[in-house]
Amino acid sequence: MNTISPELMGTFAEVGRDLYSLGLVSSHGGNLSVRVGHDMWITGTGTMLGRLRERHIALVRPDGGHEGPPPSSDTMLHSTIYALGGAQAVAHAHPHHAIAMTFETERFTPPDFEGQHFLQDVPVIAQGPNQVAQVAAALQSRLVVVLQGHGAYARGQTLWEALHWITALEESAHIAWLRSQLRAASSDAPDP
Repeated sequence: MNTISPELMGTFAEVGRDLYSLGLVSSHGGNLSVRVGHDMWITGTGTMLGRLRERHIALVRPDGGHEGPPPSSDTMLHSTIYALGGAQAVAHAHPHHAIAMTFETERFTPPDFEGQHFLQDVPVIAQGPNQVAQVAAALQSRLVVVLQGHGAYARGQTLWEALHWITALEESAHIAWLRSQLRAASSDAPDP
């Protein structure tokens, strides 16, 4: 059986711990993967990203065979993202504000400078039978996308880069939410 390198395992553990400690995944939510050659290392189904160990990471081959734990239920999506090119790592998380801000739209436009500069706009994909292809295709031109009512997927050359885009999205969505609350509060205020 192949074993994951200590350096890569350390990155999986640190990024997973960051996602959990930042409240971007529940105790058993989200997943991470890295492409190495034609193979993919991916977190197993139902693993705790905040407590990742080597036994929680599966090696998935191009033919779909795997070693280690049962791979994430998102394995097909990660594989499709890699097949279309442009990514070496993928992170999936459940950022609360980003999910909430995208229920009623097909595109989220960050209101803040940082979000506009890095993310431009974020496609929102409706859940359905074509969601894997739609998310993977959207990630060819964007750094992060949101699957409506579920969570965000970000691509990068490293897991650290994918983490950056997930956190940038959540920061922008949180700012958008705060703005909406301020607008609502000022419109509800009595006239002097």
